[in-house]
Amino acid sequence: MRIRFLLTSGFTFLFLGGQPALAQPVAIGVEGGILTTGDVSGTLMPESKRYIVGPKLEVRLPWHLSVEVDALYRRVGFLGYINSCCANSVTGERDNSWEFPMIVKYRFPRGPKLHPFAGVGYAPRIVSGNDISSGSYLSNFDTGAITYYSNVHRSVSYPVTRGLVVSGGVELGARHVIISPELRYVHWSQPFLNSEGGDGSFRYASSQDELFVLVGIAWH
Repeated sequence: MRIRFLLTSGFTFLFLGGQPALAQPVAIGVEGGILTTGDVSGTLMPESKRYIVGPKLEVRLPWHLSVEVDALYRRVGFLGYINSCCANSVTGERDNSWEFPMIVKYRFPRGPKLHPFAGVGYAPRIVSGNDISSGSYLSNFDTGAITYYSNVHRSVSYPVTRGLVVSGGVELGARHVIISPELRYVHWSQPFLNSEGGDGSFRYASSQDELFVLVGIAWH
């Protein structure tokens, strides 16, 4: 009887005590914007898209806190040329970048429809895509004979990188819709792209510091 009483009391406590957590407002929407800083440095030409976009989920917590989770996509790429006395080649890469920021936000209590907020969080990033290279070279330097080789396509996948996220903005509420423009800074633990030619012909790296201007639209 004692065990049954403890089990019954425990389930009752979990059910009743968990109601406030389950009843917390949940907002679902989209987050999108542009990258305002450079993404690739070095001798190659950046061809990345500036936009970033994806779904978002936010759960309101007590004490003006909330937790936001995003899944943001953007297109990353570059193009480079190598010209020398004996070879000419073009190399390019087109990658898909997925970032998954998890941000704890504090909403400053100002008014019923206007709430400045600040947030800090963590973001893993996955980058993969395709490398395409083509070119020609001299097979015989004395005679000047030229040998061409076909385009080379190969898949590339980089190790997961992790970023520190700091954000700030304003929430504008209108009934069940929340619009939240913000600035978001990300510092990555390391560049996902970091290469240097053995002969010094090229060197390039992705940026470790990025600043985004974003706008979120969510429904709750």
